[in-house]
Amino acid sequence: MTNLGAMIRRDIPPNEVVSHAQLVQEGFDELWVVEDLPYAGGISQAMAVLDATDDVVVGHGIAPAPFRNPAALAMEWAAMAEFHPGRVACGVGHGVQPWMRQVGEAVDSPLSLLRETVSAVKQLLAGETVDVTGQYVQLQGVKLQFPPSVVPLVSAGVLGPKSLELAGAVADGTVLPEGQGPDQIEAALESINAGRSVSDGGQSHRLTVFVGYYCGDPSGLGPPPADAPSGWEAIGATPVEVAGQLQQLVAAGADSLILVPFGTDMVGQLQLAANEIVPLVSRRLGASE
Repeated sequence: MTNLGAMIRRDIPPNEVVSHAQLVQEGFDELWVVEDLPYAGGISQAMAVLDATDDVVVGHGIAPAPFRNPAALAMEWAAMAEFHPGRVACGVGHGVQPWMRQVGEAVDSPLSLLRETVSAVKQLLAGETVDVTGQYVQLQGVKLQFPPSVVPLVSAGVLGPKSLELAGAVADGTVLPEGQGPDQIEAALESINAGRSVSDGGQSHRLTVFVGYYCGDPSGLGPPPADAPSGWEAIGATPVEVAGQLQQLVAAGADSLILVPFGTDMVGQLQLAANEIVPLVSRRLGASE
């Protein structure tokens, strides 16, 4: 079963995040908030969206491991998951390295830090007592007093082959950034599965893909944002065209597509997607099952 979700873009001001989420939640399975320097904090945004919406899953994406202590991160995610059981999705990644250097949190081995962070957070969320003396993570007999009754999945937000292999080995899922087409998704799954083969490999691994999209007259697209990906995007004049492109990503192996709106009317784009694009993709998925 493939989920279809939407991103609350990082350039939505914090005082508009809740109203934005409420406007677009209908028709989506998931809503993801962004934690990018120097925009709004991901945990506060995610909690606000959880409180203001009903059944939709809310994703925290992507927490940068360099400035998120794993014990603190586990405490926050555990509390969120207890307030809203079954509605929390967690993502943690390397962090954008220039930003990490900007705040004095860059490390020599982002791979080691991510491995240690994901492993520790998962153990803590599972209610275990954690002792770690790692290269970066140091925990001595730490155990959550209130582990969540419904443990959220912890995904690694990564892209490179070594990082994808690491995600397969230690994380519950992987989040791919925008710009990844069917070929890139299939290649990513090869690396993820290589990592799973050296771990227990028995548990399922969820692949979430952020996908930039735009539907309508090209004149409404406006100038591309500074962070617009240079790779694959779903852009078309009609909902049918965009839905067909999204279906290609599902066929390549995506378990969840999170739509990232482009254009000058982000709310309008997400409402259009919820009302006209998502139903087309869902119907095609139902017909193929």
